Amino acid sequence: MALGKKTILGEGVCPPFSNFSQGLMIDGIKRVLFIAGQFPVDENGDLVGKGDIEAQTRKVYANIEALCKAAGGSLANVAHLNMYVTDIRFRAVVTGIRNEIFEPPYPTATMVQIGSLSGEDWLVEIDAIAVFD
Repeated sequence: MALGKKTILGEGVCPPFSNFSQGLMIDGIKRVLFIAGQFPVDENGDLVGKGDIEAQTRKVYANIEALCKAAGGSLANVAHLNMYVTDIRFRAVVTGIRNEIFEPPYPTATMVQIGSLSGEDWLVEIDAIAVFD
């Protein structure tokens, strides 16, 4: 079940330039799910979408969704995302898919380019925080 969420924007703070919230107030938190960095591998540990940022991103978000469902919720429970990409040019794809699967009020989000990820062929890794009532 999703909680009461409200987007917060402070005076003098730039509005988001994409579909994410600068601040997100969540009322009635009873449980918090911290989701470790999810990477583009299937249940057998096999890479999904070698060299394909879209396929890898979709698998990462599918993993996050599966963990939310296992905790009794859905992607609507996600409050924050940390997105790590090996090339900032992947930003449009990663945020485009994020924009497809999340609805307002959007989770807060951070994206950074890093030199490499734990898996040699991984292009993206995303961790999340989800809240439940």
